[in-house]
Amino acid sequence: MFDVIVIGGGHNGLVCASYLAKAGLKVALFERREIVGGACVTEEPWPGIKVSMGAYVLSLLREEIIQELELRRFGLKVYIKDPGMFLPFPNGKKLYLWCDTKKTKKEIEKFSKKDADGYERWQSFWSSFASLVEPFMLNPPPTLKDTKELLTNLDSLEIDEINLLNSLQVFARDAKSMLDSYFESEEVKAGLCLDSVVGTFAAPSTPGTAYVLAHHVLGSVNGVQGAWGYVEGGMGGVTQAMKKAAEHYGVLIYTGTEVDEILVKNGKVEGIKLKDGKTIQSKAVVSNADPKTTFLKLLRNAELESDFKKRVNSLKSTGVSFKMVGYLEELPDFGNGKSLQPEHIASEVILPSVDYAEQAYRDALVYGYSKKPWFEVNIQSSVDPTVAPQGKYSFSIFGQYLPYDKKLDNFKEEYATLILDTLREYAPNFKPIKYQLLTALDIER
Repeated sequence: MFDVIVIGGGHNGLVCASYLAKAGLKVALFERREIVGGACVTEEPWPGIKVSMGAYVLSLLREEIIQELELRRFGLKVYIKDPGMFLPFPNGKKLYLWCDTKKTKKEIEKFSKKDADGYERWQSFWSSFASLVEPFMLNPPPTLKDTKELLTNLDSLEIDEINLLNSLQVFARDAKSMLDSYFESEEVKAGLCLDSVVGTFAAPSTPGTAYVLAHHVLGSVNGVQGAWGYVEGGMGGVTQAMKKAAEHYGVLIYTGTEVDEILVKNGKVEGIKLKDGKTIQSKAVVSNADPKTTFLKLLRNAELESDFKKRVNSLKSTGVSFKMVGYLEELPDFGNGKSLQPEHIASEVILPSVDYAEQAYRDALVYGYSKKPWFEVNIQSSVDPTVAPQGKYSFSIFGQYLPYDKKLDNFKEEYATLILDTLREYAPNFKPIKYQLLTALDIER
């Protein structure tokens, strides 16, 4: 008999299991695949080439978790990605976005001196926004009473009423209008709009995308607020450190073991049933699976209210992102040569304008895919020698929009060619030796 069974060995399941075990509970974790990590894993599709198959850079893992679970002790090492972004444009101009605000302002001045000042105001606003949101990040969502108390104690937040009003608008505002209020350069706006639509079937003009952007600036790497980084060995370095921590605290981890059902009797959890029919008892069950899998499949025989099941079933969960992984034998030349350049450390973003992202979204609505997708290229081996042998460069491409659709299985090679042809408009020598395209459906599988 376990105190708690955790279903799924993704990063959330591993963190949950570790904290429960650290608190003295008897915990078991069951994972369907032979490795833990979910979408945060490193695999080796080709000899010596290690790639992050899902998540590809780190920032939003809370420092509190890293410290409390001693993840650095168990092998977690992160290289800051600086510059954070690099954008080449059709007119030959280039924009670098650095972790240092002063360096980024100098870059932006090449496009607009007014926007350089606007960038400082932009950074200041997000600092104020973070001070408002941070207190809630590791707590349950606030009740109406909590919100009222917060609004009557603004002094404790060190945020004035104007900034508070602007911060509250972020949750419903679109990113496009927000960027327009700070900047005039289309290139600068393009560089800052990417995070507003990552992983979201929306355009920068869609209400709510301002918060998607906000969420991506709340992270940090090695104490640098807003920075992103490469995990040594690929993103599996995160979940392997978590696995070691979980086992250190006493979690029993079973891989290659699929859970078929959460057992409930008289409204109370009794344990789980595995795919092979074996049952295991526990006082509580935590599911790392998505809400639909948890409530509609694993709890299919539980007496859940029909209205609740309808609400769960109506949740929109259609993925629109694609991943391409592979390797090169020379670094891409964006006009500065094939030797190691700052752009090879950055996320190399193919997104010429906000309107380009808008059109990519409209295409996906009409045709089922973007005829001109936006995407970012990350060459982790530029800073991490553990993911590729000398003379080879592993890469990861993340982009949109390629909505979840089984019919796309027969379209993947054609779409991969479209992605590479688009990239070669900016770096003609980008010619992978091997590559693999993953759709949202592939990642789910």
